[in-house]
Amino acid sequence: MRTSIWKWAALCLPVAALLVAFAAGGVRADDRADEAVRIARGKLADKNPDVRAKAVEDCARANNKNGAEAVMQGLSAENDGPAGYRMAEAVMQLNSPEAHEAIEKILTGWTKPNQLFPAYWCCIGLARQKTAGADAILKKVVNEAKEKDVHIKAAALEALAFAERSDLSELLLVTLKQYTAEWDTKSVILSMTCIVGAPKLAKGAPNETRIEIVLALADVLEKTTNDRTQYFAAKALSEITGEDTYITPEFWRFWVKMGGKKVEGREEGATTAGRDVPKFFKAAAVGKNVMFVIDISGSMQHPVNLPPEMKKKPPPPPKEEKKGPVTGNGKAGGNGDAGKEEEEKKPEIPPPDYSKVVSKLDLAKVELIHTLRYLPEDYKFNIVVYHTTHDLLDNSVKNLVPANEANKQKFIKKVQDLNWAALTNIHGGMIRGFCVNEKGMIDQKKEDPAWHPECLNSGATTIFFLTDGSPTISDDTTNPGEVGRPGPGGVILPVGNGRMCIPQNIIEDIRRVNTFRKVVINTVGIGPHDRTLMQALAEMTGGEYIDRSGVADRG
Repeated sequence: MRTSIWKWAALCLPVAALLVAFAAGGVRADDRADEAVRIARGKLADKNPDVRAKAVEDCARANNKNGAEAVMQGLSAENDGPAGYRMAEAVMQLNSPEAHEAIEKILTGWTKPNQLFPAYWCCIGLARQKTAGADAILKKVVNEAKEKDVHIKAAALEALAFAERSDLSELLLVTLKQYTAEWDTKSVILSMTCIVGAPKLAKGAPNETRIEIVLALADVLEKTTNDRTQYFAAKALSEITGEDTYITPEFWRFWVKMGGKKVEGREEGATTAGRDVPKFFKAAAVGKNVMFVIDISGSMQHPVNLPPEMKKKPPPPPKEEKKGPVTGNGKAGGNGDAGKEEEEKKPEIPPPDYSKVVSKLDLAKVELIHTLRYLPEDYKFNIVVYHTTHDLLDNSVKNLVPANEANKQKFIKKVQDLNWAALTNIHGGMIRGFCVNEKGMIDQKKEDPAWHPECLNSGATTIFFLTDGSPTISDDTTNPGEVGRPGPGGVILPVGNGRMCIPQNIIEDIRRVNTFRKVVINTVGIGPHDRTLMQALAEMTGGEYIDRSGVADRG
């Protein structure tokens, strides 16, 4: 008995001594901070992203080298959007010189593609600090990054745009002036980051810098041969100046020459809004890599209400007139003008035939087949179908394929044979659409389409996303057998328990995935779909939301 008492006393003495030391002020604040960091570090690998984010926040409160290193450790492994942005907020607290030193040492080494988001979230925290030490790190990242280190440079510039740091717009301008047409294929992430971020950084910048950004974007228009780059550059110029989206660089140089004032009555250069591009449900494609993500859940078998005018069979297209040979070289002057006119005149595309449409799936098929049939041959495409699961329409074709006649007919036949299936996995279907690129399709369970190099460089530039409902299941659902069946007390469980069954989580994750991809998402709702979700996906990507049936009553 006496031995047990002595053992108990021996165990208690260190704790008692520590308490006495605390009471007497014998334990330094730094020691207490380091102990808090030590405890929080143990939670950085937790499966719950909310727990990981809380652990990073606890580490950041130390605001010292130890705390900064722990925060960077947490960021380095994070791939959850909401958690990542919470960690970015935590970086804002790390404003001491020793914390900055630790951050700079680690951050400047994050140059690999899979470190893109940790670098981005870290740079957001630094950009929002608005301290001299944090700004010095951001300047070093942008100005001293090697030519091949496009990911960390893009991370810093995207963070500056996110934080709207117009006082550091010079960093974007320096990079934008280095643009070459090769960026459109080899450094897509850098060109899109600079161009799309330009309006946020030009707003509030000194007028001289703003004018220089306009001229730099005009140079991009002159150098690029890429439709997507042209579209976004013209759109950025329009947002900066308030002018229409002119695609001719001469217009923007004239605008600068006129003192940066709104130009009235100019007609040079077509606007991007007036360009003849493929459409799905009247929503336009941006760029030439197009993915269709189509809902084939069970509710797609239900009838669809069409207005009377759509039920009529459209008139046959006018017969094409035969014309004689065209002379000249297609350049201005002589018969060349006639040649150019003939080249530019395209046959009018007839409207879809809705006369046999009964179900929502019929409507989706008609529109999809119509779009495929008239897709230009210089475009590439593929189709994802989703219900409880999600997959490519043709599993033998994993990549974006040229829109030649053989491929279009092959896919049209498979669309015609489509039938409805089960539940509605909106998040899974959307993410699979992001995984397809010109070389193949990555495994979304093993690789992240948000930063995968091939997806960044040759993935979809437009996604047409169609659904007739709300998310009812997701890849992270663990109760798929219970969805739609009576639960405890006879309550029906209409939705799975996965995080990605929650519309707001879907929005936040697609926002993360598309941060550097810059894919335009056009959404089409048929039937009583979730208007809030569909509008958000379209608006945050610069796409268009179409309520085809006019009965979106769940948003």
